[in-house]
Amino acid sequence: MDEMTEHERFLLEELQAANDLLLRNAYLLDDYIDYINAAGLREEFEAFRTVKAQQEVSKSS
Repeated sequence: MDEMTEHERFLLEELQAANDLLLRNAYLLDDYIDYINAAGLREEFEAFRTVKAQQEVSKSS
């Protein structure tokens, strides 16, 4: 493989940092989902999402 330019190295580092951030967020979201399910809050969460969606529709109308 050819040597990377400084700009290509910079872009690769930025891409890796963004990927790391997205992975951390995905793991955190997975933990939140596990917590909601383990705490028996799934029904309450679904009800919250339904109300929130209805409020968003009301705002956009």
